[in-house]
Amino acid sequence: MPAELLIRRIEELTKDARQRANAVALLSAVEGSALDGIDHEDISLNPFTNAICLDWLAGREWDEVQVEIYPNHFETYLSRDQELRINHWRSEALKDVVAELLAGMA
Repeated sequence: MPAELLIRRIEELTKDARQRANAVALLSAVEGSALDGIDHEDISLNPFTNAICLDWLAGREWDEVQVEIYPNHFETYLSRDQELRINHWRSEALKDVVAELLAGMA
């Protein structure tokens, strides 16, 4: 289970139960991986879309890895130099979201 500090941060950002559940499920799914250990300061709210955003600095093939979490889907963003790869995933595709994020960290 993700640290209490991370869960509290998510609860501060949204009152939407489905969005909170998606965010906590993602944090649980990345525990023990290269994505584990995200800091509460790396969790924010997109002011335009109200998505919960999680950001990681990758430093390998991709420079930055980000996921935006919505009540019914996820969006992943992998960026480097002047390239941005965006993918949209249904909430049920959590395993694929994690695989995409991990690929960005490799």
